[in-house]
Amino acid sequence: MKQPRVLVVGDVIDDILATISMPLRHNTDTPASIVKSSGGSAANTAVWLASSGVEVDFVGRVGASDVERFSEEFQKAGVIPHLVADEIRPTGTIVIVVEAESRTMLTDRGANTELDFAAIERELVEGASWVHLTGYSMFHHSHPETIPEFISRARLHGVEVAVDASSSGFIHDFGVERFLEATREVSLLRCNEDEAAILAGTDSLGRAVEFLGSHFSRAVVTQGSQGVWLTEGGDAQMIPVAQPLESVDPTGAGDSFNAGLLAGLVKGESLPDAIARGNSLAAQCITKPGARP
Repeated sequence: MKQPRVLVVGDVIDDILATISMPLRHNTDTPASIVKSSGGSAANTAVWLASSGVEVDFVGRVGASDVERFSEEFQKAGVIPHLVADEIRPTGTIVIVVEAESRTMLTDRGANTELDFAAIERELVEGASWVHLTGYSMFHHSHPETIPEFISRARLHGVEVAVDASSSGFIHDFGVERFLEATREVSLLRCNEDEAAILAGTDSLGRAVEFLGSHFSRAVVTQGSQGVWLTEGGDAQMIPVAQPLESVDPTGAGDSFNAGLLAGLVKGESLPDAIARGNSLAAQCITKPGARP
C-alpha cells in the first residue's frame, strides 16, 4: 500500500483581494480594503494539505522571475515545489472582489496556460496515492487534451485522481459535454451547487447529484452553510454542516475543503468522514481573511 502522499498539479496565482462593504459602483469610485497575496486554487489546496500533516508535491508554472519567491513560500508551508519557469508569460493574476459572501473574479491565468502535463515526472505520479487537479487548469490551457491524457496515465499507475470543477462560467465556456468527457476517468469529482447544476443541466440539486452519481464513481457537491451532498456507487446522501459559521472571507473555502477531503481519503477514511474533515478545514478558512492557513 502506498504511503499517504498527494501530488497537486495546477495554478499558481498572485491574488489581489478587494473587499467592499457597499455595492460596486460602476464608472466611479468604491471604497475597498485591498490586499495582495499568493493564491491559485491548486496551490491553496496544496498548502492546506501540508498544514493537515499530509506529504505534498506541487507542480506548477510561473513567470521566470517568480520561481524563487514561490518556491520559498511553498517550502515554508511544508509543500515540496516543482515549479517550471516561463520566460515569456508572467505569473497568473486574479483580482477578487469580495462583497459579503459573494466573490467576483477577474482572471489572467498567465503562465498557467502553458503548464506541460506530459512533462510531469513519472516518479512524482507513481509516488502519489492521490493526484489533485482543478478545472481551471483545463479551461484556458493551450493544449487541454493533455490533461485527460495525464489523468489516464495516473490511473494506469493505480493512482486515484480528484478534480475540482472550479467554475460554472468556465464550464459553460469550455462546454459541458467536453468537460464530462475530459474527466470521465477521475476517481472523484468535487463541485459546488452551481457547477453541479450546469453539468447536469437542471436547477434541481437532487437531480444534479443523481446525474453526477451516474457519471462518476464518487462525487461531492458542496452547498455552503447548508451542507454537502455525496454520491458513492450510485447512493446519495446529504451531510449537514455541524455548526454553520459566519463567513469573514469566503476566498479559498473550496480549496481548504478539498484539502480536508483529500487528507481524510489518503488516510483511509470513509467519504463521509473525509467530508467532515473538509468542512472543519473550510470553517477555519472562512472565519479569517485570506485563502491560506
